[in-house]
Amino acid sequence: MDSAGTDGPDTAPAVPRPPGRPPAQETWSKFWLLTSAASVSELGNTFLHLAMPWTILASTGSALMAALSLGVQYLPFVASPLLGTLIDGYERRMVFMVSELAQGLLIALTPFLLTAGRVELVLVVLLVAGCGTVTSNLTSDFSLLPMLAPEDRLTEAYSRFGAATELARCAGPAVAGLVLAGVGGYWALWIDAATFLVTAAVAAVLPPGEKPVVERGFLRMQIEGFRSFRKIRGVPRLTAVLSVYNLGAGAVPPVILVLAAGTWGWSSGWAGAVLAAGAGGSAVGSWLGGRLLPGAPAERRIRFWFLVCAVASAALLAPWEGVVVAGFCALMAGEGGMNVTTNEYRFRAIPEEVSGRVNAVMRAFILGGAALSSVLLGWSVTLPEQVLRFAPALVTSVLAVLLWTAARSLRGGGRTDPERTA
Repeated sequence: MDSAGTDGPDTAPAVPRPPGRPPAQETWSKFWLLTSAASVSELGNTFLHLAMPWTILASTGSALMAALSLGVQYLPFVASPLLGTLIDGYERRMVFMVSELAQGLLIALTPFLLTAGRVELVLVVLLVAGCGTVTSNLTSDFSLLPMLAPEDRLTEAYSRFGAATELARCAGPAVAGLVLAGVGGYWALWIDAATFLVTAAVAAVLPPGEKPVVERGFLRMQIEGFRSFRKIRGVPRLTAVLSVYNLGAGAVPPVILVLAAGTWGWSSGWAGAVLAAGAGGSAVGSWLGGRLLPGAPAERRIRFWFLVCAVASAALLAPWEGVVVAGFCALMAGEGGMNVTTNEYRFRAIPEEVSGRVNAVMRAFILGGAALSSVLLGWSVTLPEQVLRFAPALVTSVLAVLLWTAARSLRGGGRTDPERTA
């Protein structure tokens, strides 16, 4: 599999691991333990996105509060840079364990607040729990996972991790529906809370990393994070291209749901099955992301997956429902493969001491594009012509391919590897 020596001059060499950590080859079994726990946690997140609005609607009858309960869970992603500084200031395994434990305890509290009629406090609890989600995702994806994977199997590790978590996300809607129907909303939320406690328990048996030596204030660390983001070669470019892509394609899944349930008149069950199929496509793409073009430079593999997304976006413009659904699944597969290759690229390019802050800055921009995409696609999906409804997704997908290719050409073949110092 890919290593620092096989990726060629277009990617960063692997970031050296700090002394004192166990050899990665000895932790491969614990990688699978982390992957299993993360899959359970992802199942819980998907579960929560369905169970919480349903429970609030059943308890209060307020559709507005039900919708807000989902929105506040995504709001903390905007504050990712602040949370990234927190991650870089503490030992990563402990940060992950505390964030998972906090999410579990907060979610377990929500049924009691709903029983007391304190829905506004539920929204506050979900907002804080969302901060835990951002923190645990950044920590697991860019610190714990690479630490537990052998250097020469890093691409394979990201591929398997992505496939497993996407399969869990695929199963989430079905599991949530069965549990909600079987035991009701409150018990469903308590079961969801238990998934976070399981993940926290798993974190306790992972090998500890080194505790960072932090001698700077919070504001200084924030400034250093943004400065590192700007200076590490390849990182601003990747962020810009992913943000452009997300601007048109980031909100495709919820818009597909609106299109199927509204314009096409499909039942909620069939519409949910389409989303589950999309998650399955993402899992397939994640699996293929570690297997296609194994000896090619990372930049070439990233370009390949951008091309897959562009071709799939073209299928969304077709006037036939079946072709649109197939294009959606292919688009999700392209994004799954893209996640594997870009995550590996980010790990190899970004020094560990600033990985929390730099990845958090990247995520703020990238998910900001996805948020704007919901506005853009929310408008275009109301247009009468099918060819216009997903035109933004096709335009930004093609633009992402062109920007990524053009930026690489402008850099030229004689440039050095991306910098690994801030």
